[in-house]
This record gives sequence, structure tokens and C-alpha cells, in this order.
Amino acid sequence: MGNEAMGRGIVEAGVTLAASYPGTPASEILASVVTFAKETGADLYAEWSVNEKVAFEVALANSMCGRRAAVSMKQVGSTSPRTRLCGPPTWGSRRPGGDCRRRPRPPQLPDRAGQPLLRHVRQDAGTGPVQPREAKDMVVQALELSERFELPVMVRPTTRVCHARQNVPCGPPLRLSRPARFAKDPRRWCATPVFVLELHRRLNDKIEQIAGAPEFAPRLTAGDGSYPGACIIASGVAWAHTGDWLEELGLLGRVDFFQVTMPYP
Repeated sequence: MGNEAMGRGIVEAGVTLAASYPGTPASEILASVVTFAKETGADLYAEWSVNEKVAFEVALANSMCGRRAAVSMKQVGSTSPRTRLCGPPTWGSRRPGGDCRRRPRPPQLPDRAGQPLLRHVRQDAGTGPVQPREAKDMVVQALELSERFELPVMVRPTTRVCHARQNVPCGPPLRLSRPARFAKDPRRWCATPVFVLELHRRLNDKIEQIAGAPEFAPRLTAGDGSYPGACIIASGVAWAHTGDWLEELGLLGRVDFFQVTMPYP
């Protein structure tokens, strides 16, 4: 199942702490993490937290100590991007009744986190996660991106991906020999008035760098010129549905078809 695939990705990526609060469609992610950690002997602590906020903060603390962390839930929210993470907490899922795509938008806007939102997987996979296999790969990619830029990265699957089923290849867990160590540095961790302006500038610089990364640019399935001046833009599981629709109508390969790989930034 897609949730099980994401749980496997968390274990294989070398995460040492996974926290969650149960809620459809994300509940099976943490349960799968526990199962796969036991099977592989991965050194991983997992907990059901009392709510989503606590789950995030538990993972955030582990991340601040330089170790990889993941938190899965149906709701999200934090100001942590401004404080530059050492190891990345990564979101897994949420219910379809609310739309979290607005959450990562620019930090200049009120109630916005300024964190990247991933919806693609690898060069040959299109926009996603479209299938459980892509969902597993995306978790690993999100952790790597998060660690590179010291930011939390959101992965946003939908219910159809979370509960879809597919054969998924499994690999051994990445074992990162990192002692947990917190480096006291108020300029980095304290988003108080004296430091917040510089933290905000650094966050904007990171978002600009990610926005310019060529591997996250929209990808084009070029048309043959039959419909000049027209194109279709889609992302996530909607990209897969749109591709099926275009193929049924005989339009795939005739009209320009863009897949948005990272809606933000």
C-alpha cells in the first residue's frame, strides 16, 4: 500500500525517529515504519504522539540534534523553516478534506511556513506521488533535499496514492552513524526579534536556490504543433488522470503537456 511504501522509504532513508498522530489517510505510515524497522534491525524510535503538534515537535527536536526524523499526519504547521534544521523532518500525508498546498507558500505571507512542497519523484516518474513505488522514492528524496538546505520538506500524497497497492522493491536501511548532538546557537535557533530578520533573509535565499534548481523545473511532454499557443499544466495524481484522459482522446503527444514537479517554490 502507498502508506506502507512511504513507511519503508522512511526506514531505508536512515531516519532514527518517526512520530505520528493517527488519522486517515496517514495512519498506516507509522505502523509500517515499526514493522520494517523490526524486520531490518534499523535503529529507529517510533511513537504515537498525543497530537500532531507534539508529533512534529518530537521529530523537530531529533532533527535539531543532527539526526534524520519523519513525522506523518493529516494536518501540518510549523514555523521551523526559519530556524534551519540539521536533519530533516518530513511530512507524509493528510486527509483530502483540506488542501495543504497553500501551506508552504512564501514566508512573506501570513501563516505560511516557507517550506518546499515535493510532488515528483525521479526523472522517469512524472509528477507524483502517483503510485506507491514513487511515494517511497519521494520520501527518500525529500529527506535528502531537507538535509541539504536545512529545511523541513512536505510530501503531499492523496488518499488514492496512500491506499493504492503496487509491488514495491525494498532495499536495506541507510545506516548513518551520527551521534545526537545539539549545538547551542541562539542566532540559529531563537526566532526572537534580534535574530529573526537575518533568519528570514536566509530562508528567502534558500527558497530562491531551490526554485532555481533545474531538477525541479516543470517537465514537458511536447506536442506536435497541432495546438499552437495551447498547453495543459497539471501536477500530482491529477497529472496521471490527465495523461490517461489525453491518451483516450488521442491528444497525448499532440498538445504540450507540462508536469509541475514542485509546486512550491
